[in-house]
Amino acid sequence: MTTQPSKLSHSSAFAVLASQYSYDQLADIYNHARIDYIVPMPMNGKRMAEYVRDYDVNLDASAVALNGDNLELGVCMLGIRGERAWITRLGVIPERRGRHIGQFLTELMLANARTLGAQRVQLEVIRGNEPATRLFHKLGFEPVRDLMVVRRPPGAPHESLCVPNAEIEPLDNARIVALLREYEQTQCAAWTEEAASLRNSGNLRGLHVTLSSSESGWLIFQRLPFQLTHFVFGGVTSEPVIQALLYHLHKTYSAQDTKVENLPIDHPAWQVMERFGYLEAFQRIEMYLYL
Repeated sequence: MTTQPSKLSHSSAFAVLASQYSYDQLADIYNHARIDYIVPMPMNGKRMAEYVRDYDVNLDASAVALNGDNLELGVCMLGIRGERAWITRLGVIPERRGRHIGQFLTELMLANARTLGAQRVQLEVIRGNEPATRLFHKLGFEPVRDLMVVRRPPGAPHESLCVPNAEIEPLDNARIVALLREYEQTQCAAWTEEAASLRNSGNLRGLHVTLSSSESGWLIFQRLPFQLTHFVFGGVTSEPVIQALLYHLHKTYSAQDTKVENLPIDHPAWQVMERFGYLEAFQRIEMYLYL
């Protein structure tokens, strides 16, 4: 493909707009860059397109790094929401590392974030990825909190987890939209689990529970063909409320795998989720930099 260098360059590389590449090409570059990563998370073109849509990634502010022979070195993407920016999908192809390409791409994302009016830039780094963590510290990012990625295999919950006299009702689309709007005003979710991300992703379902104690709460989630994901809890988030919601969820969708990303390590749901067989896959560190 024909590419033009960006204004920012590096002694060993220059950057071109990610928007010059197809989603299939971006997925291929990303997969090569992450082939030896702690958690590879491979993508295809369809999944890359969904990722860009769901998380408000601006491909004109994202970049692919090339060397003097026009060989791809790596990729990095930038999500934009108002005065906030999110750096994601950073990766450098293993055999082309060692030239500070990761730093070059991250600094380019920071420059683009400033140009677009961002006042805060955030990212997540997998715990244990020390080279990336050192880089982000060097550039001024500070850790904010620990996040977990947790999974549960398919299977109905044990009957002992049933909360007696819990009244469960499904949420219709209008109610889901209203609750997400309400949640958006007070949320402290990671970028991937924000109300905007859920609205972009679609396929949302919801449950509301009222206990005999009059406590009530709700759960909004995304239902995919083989997986439940993107959990948002609201209302009263006591252990009995969360347990009643999870019991009904997994009783109803017992054949589906569950994956919840970027759950804060101190979230009140975690202790309850462990009772249902959720396991921690890995942790991320959320980091902020104020511009």
